[in-house]
Amino acid sequence: LAKMVPNCKDELGTKHGQIREQVTLKSKGGVLQKTVNFIQELQIAHSQVVERLQEQNQVLVEMAKVRETLKRVEQENLLLRSQLQNHGIKPIDYVNQSMQQNRPDKIL
Repeated sequence: LAKMVPNCKDELGTKHGQIREQVTLKSKGGVLQKTVNFIQELQIAHSQVVERLQEQNQVLVEMAKVRETLKRVEQENLLLRSQLQNHGIKPIDYVNQSMQQNRPDKIL
């Protein structure tokens, strides 16, 4: 277990700026405690990943609904524009109009 669990080795200290050596914890209790801590950290991390995936799935569902709504509104908009034109009214194209207003006509 000591080889598999991160941070299950202790440094003995430094001698003239160099680490003397690393030794595996001798105590079975110490190794088991670090193993339990590591498993608990993994469980927490797993729970957080599952939670994030659920949130991501909710966002994807919401995005699909918004896309459907947008598609429906765009179709309705085209229908209304067509009806206006059939009655002799020229609808204003706000998207192209605002793009033309924001474009500089002359370079100074």
